[in-house]
Amino acid sequence: MNQTPNQDLLDQVTSERLAKLATRPIDTSHLENRLEAALHDEVGPTKTPTGWLMLWSRPLIGFAAAMLILGSVAFVVLQFSGASAMAAPSGLAEIHFDVTHGFTPHLEVSTIEEANRILAEQSSDFVALPQLPGNLQSCCLHEHAGKMLTCAVVEHKGQLATIAVARGADLRSPEGDELNFGNQTYVVHRANGITMVMRSEADRWLCVMGQTSPEVLAEIAEEIAF
Repeated sequence: MNQTPNQDLLDQVTSERLAKLATRPIDTSHLENRLEAALHDEVGPTKTPTGWLMLWSRPLIGFAAAMLILGSVAFVVLQFSGASAMAAPSGLAEIHFDVTHGFTPHLEVSTIEEANRILAEQSSDFVALPQLPGNLQSCCLHEHAGKMLTCAVVEHKGQLATIAVARGADLRSPEGDELNFGNQTYVVHRANGITMVMRSEADRWLCVMGQTSPEVLAEIAEEIAF
């Protein structure tokens, strides 16, 4: 199937965002000096000749350095693989600003079926968009906190809102103000002039955000069913 230039651009940017996870460096600079200082503080002054001390401390330092590196690698793997990540309001606000101002590649679509079909061509691991209220404007894939977000921009009663969905096992909402609206309880956050409401439902994580009140955003979210 031939892809449009927009699809090729979205595919490239999505790959670049996900590839960032594999390139995060682990800083081990000055590790030996810090370990030597820690060993000195723990053991205290000694009359043992310097040569004997270095003979025994060098292997210990090397072993400790290896364990620290292994632990750091394990932490990165766990954080960015199966473990859930905490959604960051500031990062979500940036996504909303980018997609509503055309600063990030997106696909102009008019139906949910069309959006899910095109996004499935970009990644087989994406989370499908549910039926959404309002007029669908565009859709895109984003990397956030090491996890993949499926995003859509809708116009609802004259307001532009970004709707982001992810797997419930991938993202969780940070603690914040609670808003009881309809039959749901939402977590409310604000960042960089953007308001967002979040909830988890049926193993899905949902965030609706825009430059409006939490009640208006919750009204949009109430019409979304997974």
